[in-house]
Amino acid sequence: GRSSSALNWIVRRRRDSHAVGTVQATLRDGGKTALVAWVIGVEWQKQGFASEAARALVNWLREQGVHQFVARIHPAHVASGEVAARAGLEPTEEEVDGEQVWRSP
Repeated sequence: GRSSSALNWIVRRRRDSHAVGTVQATLRDGGKTALVAWVIGVEWQKQGFASEAARALVNWLREQGVHQFVARIHPAHVASGEVAARAGLEPTEEEVDGEQVWRSP
């Protein structure tokens, strides 16, 4: 089967290092593809944390040699779609388990 490795980070608020959420990446295809995801606590949503963290994650992974980025987002989660777009991903026609697949172009 395919081997994959999972990477997980805590997202912290810069001013006081308070944890506000997580970002994660599951590497596939020998580290060439990353399935990325983010979760920000309700209390800290709509403050830009997810967008900044997702962009930082994608940029860091790109520096590590990852070429393709994929996210699965429920169609009702408009804010997550905006985060994916800010991280450079685009919606596709693909669907997995009721979620739309977004990919880097």
